Amino acid sequence: MAKRRAIRKKRELTSLGKPKRPRTAFNIFMAEHFEEAKGTTMPGKMKSLFDDWTSLSLSQKQVYMQLAEDDKVRYKNEMKSWEEHMTELGREDLVRRKESRRKKAATKGGKKKSRVKVLKAKAPAKKTAGKKSAAAEKKNTTSSTKK
Repeated sequence: MAKRRAIRKKRELTSLGKPKRPRTAFNIFMAEHFEEAKGTTMPGKMKSLFDDWTSLSLSQKQVYMQLAEDDKVRYKNEMKSWEEHMTELGREDLVRRKESRRKKAATKGGKKKSRVKVLKAKAPAKKTAGKKSAAAEKKNTTSSTKK
């Protein structure tokens, strides 16, 4: 039931024109090199592309990292305009709630509570002379069987 609701929600967001999330550097690399990848099956191609990605030097990966950064900027700008459009339509329920978090942080004030808990020292357990511990009992039984 929850899965069905999530799919319905995603469809609604897609129909309202919500921008796609930004792609990672690895994702961009995969898209560019998928056709010429070694392997006949999908998992084979994915494995060979992953191996190629790990063997790339940092300077070669930097190209894809820059493209990923550009995509993040694109996503941020598109989300901002989409959220403004949704508020104009009266769909504030779809807008992320950054403003409320900022207001809460500002109203809390300067005092912060310490999150350290003080633990009380426990008294050592009293040993009784008549009873042996389970470990000592086991040790005695194993040593007696070896004889």
